[in-house]
Amino acid sequence: MKARTKWIPLGILGLLAAAIFLGGCEEEDVAGVFGAANVNATKVETVELPFEAPVSLDVDTSNGGVTVQGVEGIEAVSVTVTLRSKGETLGEAQDRVDRIVYHVEQSGNRITARYLASEQEADVRRYSGVGFDVLVPAETRVEVDTSNGAIAIDDIDGTIHLDTSNGAIDVYDSSGSLNADTSNGRIEVVRFNGDLRLDTSNGAMWLEQVSGTVDGETSNGSLHYTGTPATGSNRLRTSNGSITVRVPIDASIAFVAETSSAKIRSSLPLVGDTQGDEWSAELNPPTDTTFTLRTSNGTIRIEGTGL
Repeated sequence: MKARTKWIPLGILGLLAAAIFLGGCEEEDVAGVFGAANVNATKVETVELPFEAPVSLDVDTSNGGVTVQGVEGIEAVSVTVTLRSKGETLGEAQDRVDRIVYHVEQSGNRITARYLASEQEADVRRYSGVGFDVLVPAETRVEVDTSNGAIAIDDIDGTIHLDTSNGAIDVYDSSGSLNADTSNGRIEVVRFNGDLRLDTSNGAMWLEQVSGTVDGETSNGSLHYTGTPATGSNRLRTSNGSITVRVPIDASIAFVAETSSAKIRSSLPLVGDTQGDEWSAELNPPTDTTFTLRTSNGTIRIEGTGL
């Protein structure tokens, strides 16, 4: 018998869809948790929840990805839950799916969706995973915590906290403040206006058309940045990877760049120390913005854009 926790009155909790897809074909295991089982069972359930603005969304799961999409003018938050498991037979896989415990809770303007491995029976925990796809109003505070799964955010204006392992993080067309942390995965942020705090290991970082304070660090990965850093201190750091920075040619920025076993290059008219593997130079002085770039075993390039 499947277990669910719903803290929302039944009159306002609409179960829009429940579909079961069963198959016997082989698919890639998630982080190796599925062992030798090769028969798949998947169930998709969608729930719509009325909301009180501003919305606060918390998602917590494992062995599953999370997407959050901001949508203007919606009247309800939509949470689509994808439950999946494996077994040696269709019946075994389906039985595990039916025993997955997950929670969708609402309290005032706060909506929580979570799947906790600690709440599952041993065989369910070993062979199962849950993903969440959520549609929210654009102005939403978002916090996501998952493992062995990717996170994708689109069109969100608010405070965003993202944490995963063994998964990529992608953020597009958003604003506010972003704190993103992953391991063994890349981070990609495109068209973001606001403060960025980014940390990954064994993954590249790609920042395109961003504006605001940036503090990014990775190891064993390259860093690419195109945008306008905010007044004050900004930093990009990596090891075993190159750094490429492109800023507006009319910006006023002080660059502190350091590398080892590689070179620093720039096509901009920088003023100051631009020799060797440690640079301290300014673009269009005087400046009140500092951009610190540090790497080892990687080249640093400082270029201009026509923005």
